[in-house]
Amino acid sequence: MENKQPKPTINPALPLQEMQFSGHTLSFMNNLPGMAYRCLCDRDWTMLFLSQGCEEITGFSDKDLLAKGTFAFTTLIDPQDRDQVFKIITEAVKQNRQYQLEYRILHRDGSTHWVWEQGNAIYDDQGEPLYLDGYIVDITSRKQMEQEMKNAANHLVELNATKDKFFSLVAHDLQNPVYAIISLSEFLESNLESFSPRELLSFINQINVSAKGIYSLLENLLDWARSQTGKITIQRDYVSLPRLIHFLIDYFRPTAQEKKIEILFNFEEELMVESDSRLLTSIIRNLISNAIKYSYPSSRVTVHMTANEELIEISVSDRGTGISRRNLERIFRIDNELRALGTNHEEGSGLGLILVKTFADLLGGDVAAVSKLNQGSTFSLYLPNRKPLDWVDRPN
Repeated sequence: MENKQPKPTINPALPLQEMQFSGHTLSFMNNLPGMAYRCLCDRDWTMLFLSQGCEEITGFSDKDLLAKGTFAFTTLIDPQDRDQVFKIITEAVKQNRQYQLEYRILHRDGSTHWVWEQGNAIYDDQGEPLYLDGYIVDITSRKQMEQEMKNAANHLVELNATKDKFFSLVAHDLQNPVYAIISLSEFLESNLESFSPRELLSFINQINVSAKGIYSLLENLLDWARSQTGKITIQRDYVSLPRLIHFLIDYFRPTAQEKKIEILFNFEEELMVESDSRLLTSIIRNLISNAIKYSYPSSRVTVHMTANEELIEISVSDRGTGISRRNLERIFRIDNELRALGTNHEEGSGLGLILVKTFADLLGGDVAAVSKLNQGSTFSLYLPNRKPLDWVDRPN
């Protein structure tokens, strides 16, 4: 006599413990990496059978989710996906076809997992659906990888837009000062004997201002390029903030004097701080430069420094053109289109404030701005107040 294995059968009318599967079938199902199931074709999808993979996918055992268990499987479906899941499976059952779908479930540990499901309905002789047979597998890792790829693609789009903006700024802001130097120097060369020493000094001063503008722009461009290529590393240093600020004020004093602008520096005490002197210099240089650029002639720029145990604040205030409330929210972004001329028609690349924000973040600080149109602006740099003693024993 030929020895035959009985076919696996499930009668939903029978108690769960009376359902029979062959040993080979059960072994096969339980060794699948996902979860095989059979459920009633009702609103709760009452589970009649679950392979052992259900605990790995849901965090619940088969006893928790089967017909007499604690939870209905449908309650594990993310509420945002539940209606769509019901719709897809219901339509497939009506049309007597296989269904495939992806959705999220709520794991027992509170995390959200993505799953892929495939299944089909089993029908009686009258064509009425009796139950659903299917298979579910966890695809969370794949979804995370897809999201990472999407984020990377979006980042590349942003980088490309930033590159276009960057080149646009460079082309525009290098052109004018370079042209001014070329045209003035050629004019002087052709008419040198026609000018008095006073007039010559005025032309030389204009060339000097244009050259300084180019130098300042190049500094910002180099700093920006380093920040975008990840080549900026924080070099911890022992920085005297008053000395650094005095140095920058002296550097800008000739420019300020041309507009008859007074620069004041108020501080209460010597402050030594752990920071990167190069990045700090770039931040404060740009803040003072902007304050002078947008100040009305014969006004004042004030640099104020205060500190408590945790925070240092360096604010730069001007009495100038100011910034509208709508534009104030965008001034630290590369995609802004704000290109206001200074009060003496000075031009700028717009990179200065973007660098200020980028470098403040790198130093563990922040930057903020308040402004009123035609009344002036105050830009404040906030830095962690790390004393030299706080890091003297730290490894580099």
